[in-house]
Amino acid sequence: MSARSTEDVITSLIEFVNKRKVTITKKEMLKIAQLVRIRLSNDEIEHYSKELTMLDWIHDTLLQVNTEGVSPIRYGSIDKDTHVRDDVVNAQSIKEEILSNTKSEHGYFVVPKVIND
Repeated sequence: MSARSTEDVITSLIEFVNKRKVTITKKEMLKIAQLVRIRLSNDEIEHYSKELTMLDWIHDTLLQVNTEGVSPIRYGSIDKDTHVRDDVVNAQSIKEEILSNTKSEHGYFVVPKVIND
């Protein structure tokens, strides 16, 4: 895909909103509703079909934006260096120390039974 200017993307978005061509069918919307375990009225199916069509279109449009040379944003900041903790492996065994803080049997935590036989 060729890169598009910001103006082209905005113009395309305005055109899309004005046309509002729905590409998510009623059958697809009902399948989505079933997967997320919700019931939808006919009006809701129409409404959410339009919304999902818009999201799908925005996703496709954003994939066309040239992001070459743009640094990713980490933790909501692009100007500050973010301190990331080193992932250090601590190989010492503290199992006995942990188990001494609670009731244990045979080297495991003992918890109340939650499932009946």
